[in-house]
Amino acid sequence: MIKSKRMVGLILLISLVLLIVAACGGDKEEAAPAATSQPVATMPPARFTAVAEQAASASSNASPKVETLITPTADASVSRGETVYKNKKCADCHGPQGEGVTDKGKALAGTTLEFQKFEDILRTGDNGALGNDHLYGSSAISPSGMTNLYAFVSNLGK
Repeated sequence: MIKSKRMVGLILLISLVLLIVAACGGDKEEAAPAATSQPVATMPPARFTAVAEQAASASSNASPKVETLITPTADASVSRGETVYKNKKCADCHGPQGEGVTDKGKALAGTTLEFQKFEDILRTGDNGALGNDHLYGSSAISPSGMTNLYAFVSNLGK
């Protein structure tokens, strides 16, 4: 009788251990995810859309554009452009009124650059000719910020 009680206890103990091992997954090693050689994006790239374009796309039935080209208009905010000019420290090299600073930066007052050339200079550093000082991607200056900055610079010296 004592042997049968020990046997039942032993069977219960073994069953309990097997149940715990099965519930925990046993001693199987989980396969680690394969390492990737390229970084995986965790956030989508920044996209800026002007408020006017948001309203226009919300009111139309057309599918939204992935990329939007913004060109300067008469309503571009010169005061907002001045804020961008100050925040990006353009005055350090180009002067507070765009008059230029000797041995640092050219005068911007009275510029005749078209918007596309102006944007190209600031986005690419004039294809690298200006170094890293003029590399402002769309996350550094939004398309509407670029439009406002252009409006401010275009009005310098007037």
